[in-house]
Amino acid sequence: MLSNKKNFFVLFLIIILGTVSCKKSYEPPPYKLFEDKSQVIKVARDVLKTEVAFANSGYYDTDSIKSIAAGVEVSENNQYGIKFCMISWVDGEFAEVYSTGLLEGSLTKCLVDKIKFSDLPHELLYYNSKDYYVGSGGGEIYSHVINFHDKETYSAHLTIASRGDVYLELSNNIKIPMLKTFFISYFKREYPSLYVIDSDSGPSI
Repeated sequence: MLSNKKNFFVLFLIIILGTVSCKKSYEPPPYKLFEDKSQVIKVARDVLKTEVAFANSGYYDTDSIKSIAAGVEVSENNQYGIKFCMISWVDGEFAEVYSTGLLEGSLTKCLVDKIKFSDLPHELLYYNSKDYYVGSGGGEIYSHVINFHDKETYSAHLTIASRGDVYLELSNNIKIPMLKTFFISYFKREYPSLYVIDSDSGPSI
């Protein structure tokens, strides 16, 4: 009888110790991890289980806790483009918490970086395909600003016609005046006579 009680106590102790040892640490990751670019890329690859062309850290969801933004090239099932994901520390581990839909563009010879507007408390991710799509007979440039906090992607599509006309089409969801001004002023530096097209005002110069 005594032996059975002893065996039961040992089994109970093993279960308790196993539970404690397997319990996740809910402490946030060390801040210096977000400052190490190689570690940020590694975390993004481990979480997304795919090749990551771009990753950086920023205050994408709040102005006090950092997250990781990662960019991935998509080329499968007759779908081609890019998508951006946000990776955050959730319940003791890094996890993907949001992903954009498939976006036009390529992560080759592009510009990707975080951007901050005074109207918003958190940072956003800025993408510009630069001259990747532009040829001698015309072409197009894609630009996106990803608002991970609000799960919104704002886009601008610059089309350069072979006869020289330049059109900038803005996505319908751009309601932040500062963001609209940013897109227009950025492209007007190189194409001052471009026509702006959006759902509110129609074509304008």
